[in-house]
Amino acid sequence: MTVSTATPIAPPIAIFDLDGTLVDTAPDLTGSLNHCLARRAMAPVTLDMVRPFAGHGSRAMLKAAYGWAARDLGEDELDEQVACFLSFYEANIARHSLPFPGAVDALDRLQQAGFVLAVCTNKSERLARLLLDSLGLSARFAAIAGFDTFAARKPDAIHITGTIEQAGGNPARAVMIGDTRTDTSAALNAGIPSILLGFGYDANAEARAEASHVADDYAAVTPELVHKLWQEHAIAG
Repeated sequence: MTVSTATPIAPPIAIFDLDGTLVDTAPDLTGSLNHCLARRAMAPVTLDMVRPFAGHGSRAMLKAAYGWAARDLGEDELDEQVACFLSFYEANIARHSLPFPGAVDALDRLQQAGFVLAVCTNKSERLARLLLDSLGLSARFAAIAGFDTFAARKPDAIHITGTIEQAGGNPARAVMIGDTRTDTSAALNAGIPSILLGFGYDANAEARAEASHVADDYAAVTPELVHKLWQEHAIAG
């Protein structure tokens, strides 16, 4: 009997951003921001105001809120407010946050087609895991990589390439699915195609121009689309 010594082919991989892509976290992020603003006797901000900043971290949200209030924000106060934000957010991480409509169905479709799934987020790895655990989604992902998992974060390519390696996926058959230019730029830097979710938090003109494909909803995110993007990517380059 001949024993094969061929190296198994790594499976295809779909990498998802988290905030604004898989999960609508803006309601709980807005709640955390307003909690911290109230400590400084500042007026609350609305969900619609916060949403474009929700995928860019607590510092970006706090700076925006202080700017709207025409109030100075020094580094010491910013550091204190970030600590306040993160403490409150951790304790209330999934009070109102839910997967976007169709997201779980898309995960099912891709897994049934043989894809490995992973998360690559600029949230901390600990908070990303806590959120996904709270929503019962963690077990679906072969890797969950936060901004602090590797030496650099998106848009640096190492965040994506490290996630692929950690998940045991195939870099030649990988796709990044996100909602901001941070995601599309990271995909370009890693040399893989990207799908931009047009309903996400900050799917601006620059992100749309960089994306391999813009999806209006999760129904469009299919194995067939991903295979088409791989073919186009191979031809282009």
